[in-house]
Amino acid sequence: MIYLLLMLVKWVLIFLITLVVVIAVGTVLFLKFAPTFGGRPDATTLARIKASKHFNGETFVNLIPTHASTLDIADITDGVNDDERHLLLQFLFPPKGKNPSQPITSRSLTLINDAKKLSTTLKDGEFVWLGHSTVIFRLAGKIIITDPVFHRASPVPISGKPFAMTHMPSVDDLPFIDIVLISHDHYDHLDHKVIKQLVKQNKAGHFYAPLGVKAHLVRWGVLADSVTEFDWYEEITVSDNDLTQLKPSNPALIENSVQNKRPLVTDELRLVFTPTRHFSGRRIKGHRTTLWGSWVVQSAPLNVYFSGDGGYSNEFANIGELYGPFDIAFMEDGAYNERWRDVHMLPEESAQAGFDLRAKVVLPIHWGKFDLSTHHWRDPVRRIKQAVAKGNEKVLEDWQVKLASPRVGEGFTLVNLPTEAWWEAED
Repeated sequence: MIYLLLMLVKWVLIFLITLVVVIAVGTVLFLKFAPTFGGRPDATTLARIKASKHFNGETFVNLIPTHASTLDIADITDGVNDDERHLLLQFLFPPKGKNPSQPITSRSLTLINDAKKLSTTLKDGEFVWLGHSTVIFRLAGKIIITDPVFHRASPVPISGKPFAMTHMPSVDDLPFIDIVLISHDHYDHLDHKVIKQLVKQNKAGHFYAPLGVKAHLVRWGVLADSVTEFDWYEEITVSDNDLTQLKPSNPALIENSVQNKRPLVTDELRLVFTPTRHFSGRRIKGHRTTLWGSWVVQSAPLNVYFSGDGGYSNEFANIGELYGPFDIAFMEDGAYNERWRDVHMLPEESAQAGFDLRAKVVLPIHWGKFDLSTHHWRDPVRRIKQAVAKGNEKVLEDWQVKLASPRVGEGFTLVNLPTEAWWEAED
């Protein structure tokens, strides 16, 4: 009997050890080879990265000192204090109101995939927010999408699930996209499944991305010639028949070029990659080895700004001086916390950034789709609405900002802005 018991213990231990080894090996292999983690820059991109004045030899650096992370590994290794424990518990056991209790009422995206019929479904100057930081719009006859994310904001299937919606946007809903703008490579901004679907369905023309991000896209099936990488303040002019070379990111040349730019013609777009105060990275190691930023998108009639992610800084005023005023700014407003304020603005700072940019309209993005912080899911839009109203009391009428508040999937133009506080009716 004792012998059988010892044999049982032996085989249980062997099973447990084997299980631990299999899990450990599987984890290592997943972290090393899973496609979601992207690729490594080729020699051409590496040369450009090393030549960038924003690269210190190991990582990219922000324009001002920044605690560039939302997770401080040292906090964990040094122990967990009461504040950190409370933060962790809110993630593990969300309090009431942190997530919607019912599917959010969204609109069905009914864009027709046939390019010949597209002009009747998405007109020039029309915008559709698809949740989080994804906006699809049309300028100069071209369909543009920002940071397309339709799946989880996480590399693993146990986290990052989007909120339930009555109509969840998907790649199948999209028309052909002429221009895909990527702000940085975090999972809630660069969805490898979406990229692979766009490639498979032949729905994307050209990708414009920060330095280092091309390798991810190429690994997921995008042709290398279909990706252009940018350093801060580099720009390109896109027309139906021409793709001009990038201009150098030299501050002296930037100011001169802005003051002496020729007017854009009907079919042209000017794309400028501008700085933000953030960080990057898809792996445990290698943070800040790809660049991050925001986008200026200029057409003859309309001037658009897409913030990407970032903490507040005076660079918004600089961008507003160089490229504003903006007809509309897609402004980060969500997934914030006092602990990572350097890299994610509070709503009041997002509102101030809109004023700094000289934006006529602000569309709050980066909220209403994922649970990525500790605040109530409605908190971002409630607070920015109040902050914009207070800010408007302090400026002249010509400098006041309007707030656009569409539902996910709801199309609008700048002459029919959605302003309903629809979130108050959601449970």
